[in-house]
Amino acid sequence: MEKYCDICQCEQETQVISKKESLPVRGEEIETVSDVRVCLFCGNELFDEELDTKNLERVYRAYRSKHNLLSPLEIREIRKSIGSGRTVATLLGWSQATIVRYEGGAIPSPSHHEQLLRLKNDPSYLKYLFNLNGDKLKDRERDRIRVMIEKEDVPVELSPIDFLSKLFAPFYDKGITNIEFDFEKLAAMVQIFAETNQGLVKTKLQKLLYYADNLHYKRYGYSITGLAYIHNHFGPVPANHDLICWVLETVGAIELKPYKGPYEGEIIVPVEKGDRELFSDEELDVILTVAEYFKDFTASRISDFSHRERGYLETAQKEIIPFSYANDLKLD
Repeated sequence: MEKYCDICQCEQETQVISKKESLPVRGEEIETVSDVRVCLFCGNELFDEELDTKNLERVYRAYRSKHNLLSPLEIREIRKSIGSGRTVATLLGWSQATIVRYEGGAIPSPSHHEQLLRLKNDPSYLKYLFNLNGDKLKDRERDRIRVMIEKEDVPVELSPIDFLSKLFAPFYDKGITNIEFDFEKLAAMVQIFAETNQGLVKTKLQKLLYYADNLHYKRYGYSITGLAYIHNHFGPVPANHDLICWVLETVGAIELKPYKGPYEGEIIVPVEKGDRELFSDEELDVILTVAEYFKDFTASRISDFSHRERGYLETAQKEIIPFSYANDLKLD
């Protein structure tokens, strides 16, 4: 096939070759084999929309396989089992365009993927969503979902806060944390961090929470929120970290707004001022110390800083970081 080559500046014969490439997907380099059209005269790689689309689909499949993510077909089947894209989007609190993108091949955000998995595997989640957002549906949509719920005869779902508390209860029961999870303190701490660190993104927030809880443990022998932390690619993060932001947003403690910059993402905006009365003087001092110390750190810089912590260096991916490492924290 002849195509225009911008090096030769004329039509030239081309051929398609396969080569190994490493392409970025959500900040992670994924190795794949791409089909590329090249000029037979000079070897220049030429733009080919059809090949590029297939290469992108191929690397997305590799990413999904690596992280055990739902395929577009599976997402479509989940949506079809409930109703229209509008119905499902309304129940989940998403835009209909979001559903369309995911069914078309876009990679869901971690929190959205968690919701889709629950919608697939947990019948009671549909009733929870219906109780939360059912009043936003049209009458016929509401009637259809009500019939589905009654047919399943599922129990009433926990509130978002109770659901999150239930997830963290085993960490206290097993002695991983030595205080019980406190959602109100968590929400207030997140709000304070968002007030004092303008343009706060999730990656940085996760590190601020880690340092606040571990610094307080280092000084006084217990953490503030009762969160447990795990080793992640970008540093220590709270267990169930994506659900934490979802619950905080769902109950109206924070808003997530698009980040205006060179990279796609969201910033955390507090809906109200964090309640400082919830904390002891010692706890508040630790929170403000951490907020001030990392105030001018970018998400990348605080991630790199956290990678040098002994608790991170001596644990494996997805492994719990014990609070015993707090004594080695690089903050005092």
